[in-house]
Amino acid sequence: MHTSIGSVVRKIRSDKAYSQQYVVDGVMTQSAYSKFELNKTDITFSSLSRILENLEVSFEEFLYIQNEFKHSEKDAIVKKFLSISYNNEEKVKELLTMAVSYLKKKDDHLISDIKSLAEALLILIHTADKEMLLTSVSNVWKRLSVKNQFYFSDLYVLNAIFYFFPLDTMIEIKKLAFKSIDRYGEFQDIQRLKINFCVNISLMLIKEACYEEALKEIETAIIYSEKQKAYLQRAVCYVRKGICLSRLGEDGLPWLQKGLEILTVLEEQELLQMAKTEIELYAGY
Repeated sequence: MHTSIGSVVRKIRSDKAYSQQYVVDGVMTQSAYSKFELNKTDITFSSLSRILENLEVSFEEFLYIQNEFKHSEKDAIVKKFLSISYNNEEKVKELLTMAVSYLKKKDDHLISDIKSLAEALLILIHTADKEMLLTSVSNVWKRLSVKNQFYFSDLYVLNAIFYFFPLDTMIEIKKLAFKSIDRYGEFQDIQRLKINFCVNISLMLIKEACYEEALKEIETAIIYSEKQKAYLQRAVCYVRKGICLSRLGEDGLPWLQKGLEILTVLEEQELLQMAKTEIELYAGY
């Protein structure tokens, strides 16, 4: 249950031992602010934004505090979606159950998309039937494809669905996504999505035996992963770089070993097994 905005602001200010005068400096009169804290009047969004800035609290943290220091049901679903391992059947089923339960109570485009993606991931885990996969995510793409610009949640949904499309479509989606990602700068590590797009396309290129093109995607992903200190993605890139070099007649073994060593040290067993499987399937070792 959400607590009134004024009450939450008052509690944060009190806990931080800040005076009302300090919090409202340059925003509004202390008298008006006092009424807001007592839930006797509302304030504008811009005023609330400046007050939270003076309190050193982000909107995301504020909403978390307002909801009694826990995520709302929708936020919990989105958080799970953003962090889920796509080949973990148990976690995907949990995500699907959460999304179905939420949609029974409220219509929501994003949660509906997440539900469709969870269903597609289960299809991928069990059958890898491309026709079924495309049917499952077609409505998601239909909704996103008409947008003039992709926003934060759109980009994460795109990252999850573009893997299900033909390679040429994936490449076009990646170009559109990169333009939108660049608008966000360093907002909430969104640049890491570029790594994911490149890494996913690299695997499709490897499957199509397009090793030179795959290597270009991998080298780009390595640059991004170095900037973002994304060690797991970098390890996967090293493995796939080794695969490509081996298939191009060069010595890819050092890169394969380097990638496997990183995953071993980090104790990432699922990714380690995935990397070993890819080496067996595509590197010929």
